[in-house]
Amino acid sequence: MPARGWLSGLRLAELRRRAFTQYSNGPGVVERNFMDDFRRFFLRGLGALVPTLLTIAILVWAYKLVNENVGSIITEGLMRLCALVRDEPAPWLLKADHLELALDHGRPLDEWNELGQRLTIEYQIIKNYKVLQDNGLSDYNPAIVAAAKEARNRALWQIAFTKYKLHLIGFLIAIILVYFTGFFLASFIGRNAWRAAEGLLYKIPVIRAVYPNIKQVTDFLLTEKGSAGFSGVVAVQYPRRGCWSIGLSTGGPLRQLQGKVSDELVSVFIPSSPTPITGYVVQIPRSEVIELNLTIDEGLRFTVSAGVIKPEGIGDLVRDKGVDRKLDLPDGGDEGESSS
Repeated sequence: MPARGWLSGLRLAELRRRAFTQYSNGPGVVERNFMDDFRRFFLRGLGALVPTLLTIAILVWAYKLVNENVGSIITEGLMRLCALVRDEPAPWLLKADHLELALDHGRPLDEWNELGQRLTIEYQIIKNYKVLQDNGLSDYNPAIVAAAKEARNRALWQIAFTKYKLHLIGFLIAIILVYFTGFFLASFIGRNAWRAAEGLLYKIPVIRAVYPNIKQVTDFLLTEKGSAGFSGVVAVQYPRRGCWSIGLSTGGPLRQLQGKVSDELVSVFIPSSPTPITGYVVQIPRSEVIELNLTIDEGLRFTVSAGVIKPEGIGDLVRDKGVDRKLDLPDGGDEGESSS
């Protein structure tokens, strides 16, 4: 009996708590449980962390792409140059025992010594030369001794570059080379030379089927907006009247089409959402095009986010043949608003 009374008291307390919660929240308000709060806060945390993590991942990927394909080659050339200038690094660079340094800063192997230390390529090279020294270099073929010494010196330079992070020099030189490549291609001689090189690529059977598609994507993503052919962000009635779409003005129309139409036409690229590298090109009368006071980046962000990210200039005055007017948009709230 006491236990039954105790359980009844708990049920009564729970009913009172629910009644008080519903009264406090007001009529029509659904009480949130732990899973609702967990899902809401979890999604909010993802929304805050995912953009940052993706940005870091893209930067790391770009660093690896440049360093592994260009920087590593430059670093290898620098090590060879250092080995030509000086057989081995100066004593103040590698003060400790070379074998210990090789274990700490060498390229690892799937082998371990009796102390449980992981062996490295440089450790094996330096140890082999040390064995030759201990047994007497005069007892071996001079060609073998010279090759072992050269390999040891290159291993020591590899250790020095790894210990002091000197491979970053190769990465920086790669960045500078990319910059000067772009600087050269911007010149008259560079443009003509690159155009001739691309003409040869288009004649190679396999490459001509792949290269143009990759070039279109890279040109869209990497070319400066002003030189990519986009002159501004516009609004047009597409795919039907009364339905406004955000597009990018690309210039004049086809000459054959303009010759058969009385109205002045313009070419507009309507990017797809959320992948703006694809879309549609439409020829529209200039009188039906509204120029928006937005940058190319703001227009693309609006498209990529499916309209969620609304630039501050979306409600600003727009220009249509010198006459300012507002683009009528449905009430959707500002970018800074958040649902509670």
